[in-house]
Amino acid sequence: MSGRMAFEYDPHNDVVHARFTRYLLVSAADVQVWKADMEEKLAPFGRRVDLLIDLDGLEVTFTAGRLFGQARREVLERYAQRAYSYGGDDMTRMFLSTSGVLHGYPVNQFETRMQAMMAMMADRDSRRRNFSPRPSSSHQLAAVR
Repeated sequence: MSGRMAFEYDPHNDVVHARFTRYLLVSAADVQVWKADMEEKLAPFGRRVDLLIDLDGLEVTFTAGRLFGQARREVLERYAQRAYSYGGDDMTRMFLSTSGVLHGYPVNQFETRMQAMMAMMADRDSRRRNFSPRPSSSHQLAAVR
């Protein structure tokens, strides 16, 4: 395993942008280091965040692909409200797509950062419009009486 990852918070859009530089995953040990690095970078936010992931510097090889999918799901379930990715090589994008099916975590994958960001914002807006708060139990009791 080699490489680095950097996370930058964009307060205007309330998005965390993850970038990788020559981050190569070949073995199970590499995947565990990647997972620990991700958790270390995301934990300080203290909440589940919207995550925009630039895949251009991340390379997942065949030997690490299946384990990467599982680790990805675990990290995103714990730390991400929603995750959208863009770029990346063919092999890495294939493992993302496959892991989404195998591990039941959605893969929102786009060609460009702008496409990914626009899709994320549209998802946010859609969920806000469809949000209908459930009445509290005291309101339900009052309605029954």
